[in-house]
Amino acid sequence: MNKNIESIKLSITKFYDDSKKEKANISDSIEMFWINADIQRRKTEVITPESAKDNITRIRQLLAAAWAEDYNE
Repeated sequence: MNKNIESIKLSITKFYDDSKKEKANISDSIEMFWINADIQRRKTEVITPESAKDNITRIRQLLAAAWAEDYNE
């Protein structure tokens, strides 16, 4: 009877340790998916202008964004 209790305790401890490792692995995987999704999202936002007017508009947008960042600091 005592031997069975000890084996159950060891089994529970082993499963607990395994579940901790699995939780850490899942957490790392979720973090990697999150980072990858953020990178993919940023890649799709880049729009290349096709004409000179679009270039001027894009330059103005970039300058306005840079000015706003400097102003907020």
